[in-house]
Amino acid sequence: MQDFKNLKVWQKAHELALCTYRITVDFPREELFGLRNTLRKTSVDIPALIAEGCAKESNSEFSRLIANSIALSNRLEYFALMAKDLEMLGDEVHLEYLGHIVEVRKMLSGFNRRLD
Repeated sequence: MQDFKNLKVWQKAHELALCTYRITVDFPREELFGLRNTLRKTSVDIPALIAEGCAKESNSEFSRLIANSIALSNRLEYFALMAKDLEMLGDEVHLEYLGHIVEVRKMLSGFNRRLD
């Protein structure tokens, strides 16, 4: 069992979740329980699964949670694209945000390879 806060991948995933909250603050009011909430929940679930994995007894259990985090990063990328296409995110913000998502996904993949 390890302290999740010491993992670089968790730190980057946490930063991604914080970024998500910042970029969705000005979403339209009607998206309060729609795309805004979906982006936020998905982004928070990524570091939450990493934290949960740190408490698992085996690397295979941890690896399964990391694989779920990778899947969530793909989902988050789609939701970000949807927000851009609906003009809730500007092109520049979307591109920067996408860079954060891809960085976290790569880190998760590398971390998962080490667990296997």
